[in-house]
Amino acid sequence: MTVLFVLIQGWPNQSLVREICGDGCHLVPKPPKGSSVPAHGKEFLWRYSFSSGEKKLLLKGGHGEPSSCKKQVLRILKVLNEELHLHPLKSYHLKTMLFFECEANPHHSHWSFNRLGERFLGLLKRLENCLRQRNCPHYFMREFNVFEVFPQQRCAELSGKIQDILRNPEAELNRLL
Repeated sequence: MTVLFVLIQGWPNQSLVREICGDGCHLVPKPPKGSSVPAHGKEFLWRYSFSSGEKKLLLKGGHGEPSSCKKQVLRILKVLNEELHLHPLKSYHLKTMLFFECEANPHHSHWSFNRLGERFLGLLKRLENCLRQRNCPHYFMREFNVFEVFPQQRCAELSGKIQDILRNPEAELNRLL
């Protein structure tokens, strides 16, 4: 298994990449999702956890600028997820979308509060595209698709819900909030 951490246009910064890679990852006593291992053998399986690296990306990923709207965008997505019952999406999937959006928009100015709407819509478009393709690479191990365990039909339904929001985001958000 290869852990892939790609720098695209400067996000995250090189020193943070070194720090996260130096910290490594953890193993947690949980079976891998989507595993085809029989139920009686699952209690012996472990899963990689990159929670420490993810936390550092959220806290330090953009050089720790206090005026970043990253956390607010993530909060809005989490509210949408809860209110619209977008299961099996979890906050982990939304955080993964955020990391990829940070790579695509690496400059601090891209995440200023006056661009919150733009970043939110960018994340929704990214999420809709990943759902439509039923493919979202794991942020640290890109060869793994975190949507592979999602049923194709459910991905299509979720993609449709996101498309509805994208058609009229202001009205949808006002309705929910």
